[in-house]
Amino acid sequence: MCVRDPVFQLFSRFIMSSILHAVRAALLICWGVSISWLAGATGLKPDSTIVQLSASDGQAQMAVTNTEALPMLMNVVVMDLPGSESLTVMPLPSVARVEGNGRQIVRFVLTESAPDIKKQYLKRVSFEGIPPKTSGPKEAVLAVNVRQIIPLVISPPGLVQEAEPWTQLAIVRKSESAMELRNDSPFVVRLRTQAELLPMNTPVQLLVDTYVLPGEHIAFELPRDVMASAVTAVRISPASPWGYSVNPYEIHVAGNETR
Repeated sequence: MCVRDPVFQLFSRFIMSSILHAVRAALLICWGVSISWLAGATGLKPDSTIVQLSASDGQAQMAVTNTEALPMLMNVVVMDLPGSESLTVMPLPSVARVEGNGRQIVRFVLTESAPDIKKQYLKRVSFEGIPPKTSGPKEAVLAVNVRQIIPLVISPPGLVQEAEPWTQLAIVRKSESAMELRNDSPFVVRLRTQAELLPMNTPVQLLVDTYVLPGEHIAFELPRDVMASAVTAVRISPASPWGYSVNPYEIHVAGNETR
């Protein structure tokens, strides 16, 4: 039977429209973007994938480009990671209007001098663009506020950045079912969370986060069918200190835990 009641048809269209918007929003959330019910999409792009700040200089800067034709309201937030709370970095400006296809310089300033730090510290920076409201039809229009989140590394005075800091990582056996990744260097090492056990070429979950902080020792469990005594090396996929991917690197197992 075909229902031709106009009220029923209007209600049906409303329900279908709501479902489609909900599904689309859920997909965008799965893609890791934040949702805003405004018109248009953001397009703020930092010039680099990492901010390097030397404590001896006390500041660094990053240029941000608005790749959209419309102006954007830029919101910059510096986020603490474990161990970095003692150092405060202020973005200047933290909020600014960036014209369409325009650029904005953001400075990152240490609020206090840090002459006594001996290792690198890691924070993250979020660049979020908020598009302007439009005066068009009052229809539900989905807009996407894309957040660009990049690392911010603070280096102590006099520390020369090692070009390949991942070569200073070590791996030791903890037991037949567990091993430990150690970073006894003063450098932050960034790498993928997945690694490969050699010589069996078995994947392993090495990390929860995509970094190993200076002085950090991180234990990881081996797959049930792999014994630690059979593992001779672990192949990792590091990122350079300047933000680009490099060739995989094999860390040879140092032996049983001795300390």
